[in-house]
Amino acid sequence: MLGEFYIRFLSMTLLLHVSHGQEHQGAIEVHHISAGHFFQLKCSDYDDAEDQTTVTWSRGGNQTLNMTSGVEVRGEVLWFLPTHTSHNGHYTCESKYPTGSWEMKFVLSVDPGPCPVPAENRTVSQGMSEVVFCRQQDVLGLDPTAHIRWFKDCSPVDKHGETIIEEDCPKRLRLVNATESHAGVYTCLVEFSLQGRNYTATHSTQLKVNKEKVLLKPQVTYPRKETITVEPGSRVELVCSAFLGVGEGTESESFMFWTVDGRHTDHIEQLNVTKTTILPRSSGVYGRSTLSIYEVRPEFLNVNISCIAWNALGRDIGFLWLQPANHSGFYTCLCLCLAFSMVILGVAMCCLFKVDLVLAYRRLHPLVSKKRAPDGKLYDAYVSYVHGDGLSRAEMFALQVLPEVLERRYGYTLFVSGRDDLPGEAIHDVTSETMRRSRRLIIILSAQSASPLHPKMDPEDQLPLHQSPQDRPSYDQQIGLYDALIQNGLRVVLVEIDGKVDYTSLPKSLHYIRRKQGALRWRRPSSGKSSSTAHPNGHFWKCLRYHMPFNIELY
Repeated sequence: MLGEFYIRFLSMTLLLHVSHGQEHQGAIEVHHISAGHFFQLKCSDYDDAEDQTTVTWSRGGNQTLNMTSGVEVRGEVLWFLPTHTSHNGHYTCESKYPTGSWEMKFVLSVDPGPCPVPAENRTVSQGMSEVVFCRQQDVLGLDPTAHIRWFKDCSPVDKHGETIIEEDCPKRLRLVNATESHAGVYTCLVEFSLQGRNYTATHSTQLKVNKEKVLLKPQVTYPRKETITVEPGSRVELVCSAFLGVGEGTESESFMFWTVDGRHTDHIEQLNVTKTTILPRSSGVYGRSTLSIYEVRPEFLNVNISCIAWNALGRDIGFLWLQPANHSGFYTCLCLCLAFSMVILGVAMCCLFKVDLVLAYRRLHPLVSKKRAPDGKLYDAYVSYVHGDGLSRAEMFALQVLPEVLERRYGYTLFVSGRDDLPGEAIHDVTSETMRRSRRLIIILSAQSASPLHPKMDPEDQLPLHQSPQDRPSYDQQIGLYDALIQNGLRVVLVEIDGKVDYTSLPKSLHYIRRKQGALRWRRPSSGKSSSTAHPNGHFWKCLRYHMPFNIELY
């Protein structure tokens, strides 16, 4: 009683204080602390030291603090190292500025008892969760390695259960699903070191548990506003989750139900609430309801489907909508993939059957188009080969096999060197003129073509003025290659017969054409064949006809 009377007397004395001039008086702060612990009084919560001139602390009016044991003034803060019952009383802090002053008053009540005095009071409703803070941030800033212990009613807190949890950031205790056993005084004891000495600091909180029943409004957690894509005619199950409340009796006083376009599901045959579960947990009562749609019909699409949670305080509604699946993107992607596959397949077919397609086109072309104007050419191809003293394989192919197929069976007009030229003609003029009047140059090569009698020469080399009969093919080949490579006027078709041809001993121009466009290879028919020519529809003759010019009169 004397302590309470003394505190009230000090409070009344401070309230009667009268300020003069530009002096401003702050609110009175009353602190209940326990003896033997570290404590601080702060003059101001502002860090405006730029305008501040001096800070003066006093006790009981005019008494200075120099003679008070265990008390130190450090800037704007008054340090108690540690507190003692002799520190009871009121303290004044005066901050003087060039334009005035600021004064704060404190009432300090030091309790000598073993248990710390509560500095704050908190109330929690039964069944709810609550947090108790340590509130010693300044002390933890002085020593980051400080050790913290929690007490309840002067006894260590039992944290082995799930109802009291200690958390580090910030320093606090979390009480889950509070009951009457959680009521009491919770103390945070901080053990730290300062300038080589050990101190303790405390902060106590009085926690009261309200026994009255607490009701909370329900809340639908899912769905809130959801859109679900479904297949018309399929079966769908919709799930709703909700918080129903806290405390005893919540399970019996809460329920969940569904509506579709404003109608209760009990009035719709295709719908059924298959399962509703009420789940009591430490933090409250939760519900889960499942709506089964046996067949998604058009009347269920794009309408409000509501999940409603209800208790004595009110209700909450979650909405969702069903929309039909849109497969246009899938079909578009499928069509694009098929079209791309068809293009790839078409390109591959064209590459594989290019020769057959071109020959078929030539056969059909005369039926759908008019005859073209003549191009002034007399021959479809000029045939060149290496002449020899005897009948070589190249000469036999040029004089017998080639005319048999191209001229007699397909109607092409050939000028075969050594067959169609007349004796006594000027070789240079006749050869040049004949090639200019030919559409293709067919050069027949064999392993005998590369011989010492026909050394390697470039088409750019100067042509000799006199040629022997054996050297004539070299000359007409030079004329044709010159036109093909330099004037770009004559297309060359290389034909290799009876095996591989060594191009290292042949003109570089032939090697270049071989590397650029390849060569056709003809093999002598087997001895069992009655004819010396291959079948007209064979691959070689198809490719040769493909390289021959298109003459509409032949088709």
